[in-house]
Amino acid sequence: MRSVVVAKFVPWPPNSGDKRRTLGLVRALRRHGEVTLCAFETPDDDAAPLRAEGIDVRSVPLQRSVRGLLDGLRVGQSITAARFWDRRLAATVRGAVAEGTDVTLVGHVQFMPYAPSGRRGTYVVDMQNIESSLAGRIAASATGVKKVAWAAEAWALRRLESRTRRADVVSVVSDLDRDTLAGIVDHPRVLVVPNAWDEPDPLPPAQDPVVSFVALLSWGPNVEAAAWFAREVWPRVVEAVPGARLQLVGRNPAPAVQALAGPSVEVTGTVPDLAPWYQRTRVALAPLLTGGGSRMKILEALATGRPVVATAIGAEGLEDLVGRGVVVADEPAAMAQEIVALLGDPDRATELGLAGARAVGEDHSWTAAVRPLLAQLETPGTV
Repeated sequence: MRSVVVAKFVPWPPNSGDKRRTLGLVRALRRHGEVTLCAFETPDDDAAPLRAEGIDVRSVPLQRSVRGLLDGLRVGQSITAARFWDRRLAATVRGAVAEGTDVTLVGHVQFMPYAPSGRRGTYVVDMQNIESSLAGRIAASATGVKKVAWAAEAWALRRLESRTRRADVVSVVSDLDRDTLAGIVDHPRVLVVPNAWDEPDPLPPAQDPVVSFVALLSWGPNVEAAAWFAREVWPRVVEAVPGARLQLVGRNPAPAVQALAGPSVEVTGTVPDLAPWYQRTRVALAPLLTGGGSRMKILEALATGRPVVATAIGAEGLEDLVGRGVVVADEPAAMAQEIVALLGDPDRATELGLAGARAVGEDHSWTAAVRPLLAQLETPGTV
């Protein structure tokens, strides 16, 4: 089986949820045949490790221009789709498909315009989020011009998502996303391919009362989550546990996140290796107020043996892990209470974190996650 995968970025290093999902899917397809990966490449990306695994990587440097944005609006009609439209990547995809393919998999609904017309083989759209729902949530909490802009983007993305009816198979990350998509488009083959994590490797128990939010801290929902937690929840934690420390760990922290730094709050910026930061962590966080999909960072934290305290939205798509490594609390007082309890009981925190690591290994491996998709792709006559 030969597959062509169109992705947002070369997924190495796998330092974001988007890249980790792309890497998991590409590796799964590679185990079943040849894979050509067409993606943007930034100066921080490295295709060499993927090529060493036998993956044919064809990358295009990410360059944005007014002309590209206008072209993208014409092709994709959505601002977030237009930002990633590039004629060079389109030509790269066409060339790869023209060489022959059994499967063309497009990651993200915004990348659907890259799927060549007159395609050969099975066409799969992998939806990491229901993007119109995410944009709608952002619009609901915004004001003024931002509210209007995000509402318009939600409408445009909904139109784009309705085009998934042209795909042979659509994969989503959770039952909730499948149900949400069903309200947009009637598609006979929508499969749940959850986010996953191979080979959990629990770290030794943390020695100090440290709480961490590990995320891309330039992304709007993560910025909102960090600010809400630092202002509404963290003062309650510090009042109960005066020696507690909060680590906000992640790339490109927005000014609003940088402003949260203080005596008990550290904003790290980009770090070369997350392991030392997880080693210090007794409790990990997923305090999202908006968002979509399922939370790769929850799997990452649990894989290191760290329990996660999350909002209900933060744990969306991973509800099976609630009570198995994940604790849900939505209100500031309730969230602070759960965190204080775990900080004050290191043995319980360790036990809950190890339960999460076991759950990830048993139920959230990539081998298990991709099984329904591979069954569709490998069974003649099913698509």
